[in-house]
Amino acid sequence: MSVPTAAKPRIVSGWGGAGPARVADVSRPLDEEHLSLVLRQAADNGQQVALRGCGHATAGQSYARNALMIDVRGLGRVLEIDETERTIRVQGGATWDGVTRQLELHGLGLTTQQEFHSFTVGGSLAANAHGKSIDHGPFSTAVRELRLLTADGSVVRCSREENRDLLYAVIGGHGLLGVVLDATLELVDDPVVVRADRVSGDRGELLNRYLQHVRRRAQETPLCYGFLDAGLRHGHYVAYARDDAARRDGALERHEVKPALFDRFVAAQRRSALVRRLTLPVMWHASRANETTLRSRRLLLWDQPPASLAGTQLQKFIVPAHAFDSFCAAAGPLLERDARLPQFPPHFRFVPGPDPALLPLAPEDGVCLVLCHFADPRDPAWVQAYERLTRDLVDLAVAAGGRHYLTFGAAATRDQLLRAYSGWDAFVAQKRAVDPDHRFTSEFFRRYEEEV
Repeated sequence: MSVPTAAKPRIVSGWGGAGPARVADVSRPLDEEHLSLVLRQAADNGQQVALRGCGHATAGQSYARNALMIDVRGLGRVLEIDETERTIRVQGGATWDGVTRQLELHGLGLTTQQEFHSFTVGGSLAANAHGKSIDHGPFSTAVRELRLLTADGSVVRCSREENRDLLYAVIGGHGLLGVVLDATLELVDDPVVVRADRVSGDRGELLNRYLQHVRRRAQETPLCYGFLDAGLRHGHYVAYARDDAARRDGALERHEVKPALFDRFVAAQRRSALVRRLTLPVMWHASRANETTLRSRRLLLWDQPPASLAGTQLQKFIVPAHAFDSFCAAAGPLLERDARLPQFPPHFRFVPGPDPALLPLAPEDGVCLVLCHFADPRDPAWVQAYERLTRDLVDLAVAAGGRHYLTFGAAATRDQLLRAYSGWDAFVAQKRAVDPDHRFTSEFFRRYEEEV
């Protein structure tokens, strides 16, 4: 049997063209037998491999220079939906599009999922993603078990009872311990939700009301998130409440700006500081519109990301909820420090803890600040300013007991990673145990470990 190969050596990159590198080859196995053959031949050739889903990360997690890149999207089937146990078993290369469409037929949804349909389950698991829901924690809390194909060809079952430590190293482990063949995920009801509360104000009072809301009403209003101005001084949040009396039908579409219109809006923001200042008031005005949709659909932004988002650079900083206001007070002036770093209005969302992952996103209840910069990576001055800002924000987050999201953490130093993630050495030890030859690698891992 021959190894399925999609391309010969080529340049690949992360989200938005971040960190381009030339890989040795690209393979897209279509089943487990093909995947095992790919890994055996890589081992025979002494070749490292990197795993890739849709390539949304920006820190080089899905490829490595001169390594074989394995595109896992060929292993993308939904294997079983168990309505009694309220679980779904799905291959790692499946996209949220296929998963959510099938679950809608059963009136069920994921506890947590990322915000575009094109993302893969394995990628969300590798990044320990968290979406916009406030009633469920990061992806680590949704995984009951998974099967892991390791570097030596073994298939290891990891669950909350069996190989637990390995399970929580794999979740949030950025594909560095093996290939997730399939995972069993917990499901919840997928209720109809309606746009309900809208609150605006200065940051301190706004965040105080926000935290009271999410802690008291998480089950009633499972989605609640907000936006701040560029200096993090004031903003607003909106909440979506359950409507159990509403009918589930095909008319329940989410209300979102059409991608083409959004692209034009982003282009105007890039060019004009005035448009950027007006963006938050426009968003507040738009939030008055009625909306009735499914929880699973409101968790999404778009089925496919608008083209303009490929020209942005995302960052996330997760800070304990009690320290988020003071973090924003210190971070706001940094965001306004350099005019070369314009951005979309910063977004915030609650992240319930605790997170059992070895590299946890939220060890305790936290709030995530999401920054979306209008990137210019070909401009050395922009890159320098961006790296300076990132490192200053990471320092603030760590001082507040928080961390940066590794998926978008390309500019953080190794010292910052170690201070933010105290489990890093334990994670590397887990990797060494199951992959002593470092068969699985990435530009991300090489930067923080292999090239130390």
